[in-house]
Amino acid sequence: MRGLLLSLALLLTSTLAPAQAQRALPGLAEGVQYRYIDNGQPYRALPPGMVEVAEVFAYTCPHCAQFSPKLEAWAKQLPSHARLVLIPGVFSRDDPWSRVFFAAQTAKSLPVLHPRLFAAVHETGELPRNADAAQILAFAGRVQGSNATALKIAMADNATLLPKLKQAYDFAARSQIEGTPSLVIAGRYLVLGNSYESLLGNARAIVDALAPKKKPAPPRAAPAAKPAATRS
Repeated sequence: MRGLLLSLALLLTSTLAPAQAQRALPGLAEGVQYRYIDNGQPYRALPPGMVEVAEVFAYTCPHCAQFSPKLEAWAKQLPSHARLVLIPGVFSRDDPWSRVFFAAQTAKSLPVLHPRLFAAVHETGELPRNADAAQILAFAGRVQGSNATALKIAMADNATLLPKLKQAYDFAARSQIEGTPSLVIAGRYLVLGNSYESLLGNARAIVDALAPKKKPAPPRAAPAAKPAATRS
């Protein structure tokens, strides 16, 4: 029994060691650039070596509206091992703002609608913050490039929407999101910062710290010796 317990302890230690070591990032300080999320998990699975940068946002949040174009420009400079994913804050299964985000993804209208929804609430006043689904759909129908028919169908498709809403809600809950906008990297690092610029700067530093380690180049083989010349 004692040998079995010792083997189990060694197994648990070896299993936990990588996660504990990864908690500390080289050149960064926990509590300054990031807060570590215990038992955190990415929003969606990525290939090995890839790092997820997840933004939790809300269309009704003025800070998110100001941050969105800065984040978009920043994301274009990400290294090849990082990917940005947007996640709406979900407040209920009938929240029209989070539903329209996922419906727009399904209708392939999100690239054109995403910035216009922010502008409609915070710049033009075309939509109130408490807009209902009918108001949002009516607005989306006037946006050039959006597929109004597909969007309306997707907004009513609970079989597709509800699992996505739950996934977004669960991610924000386990990531301990307290406000928007929030950035979570690799599901485990909640980015800290006192300005948009510091938030993005710290996020890039974390992304760089999580870059896959380059394999050392194999040693070059010594050149083959030339055969000695023979006399005829």
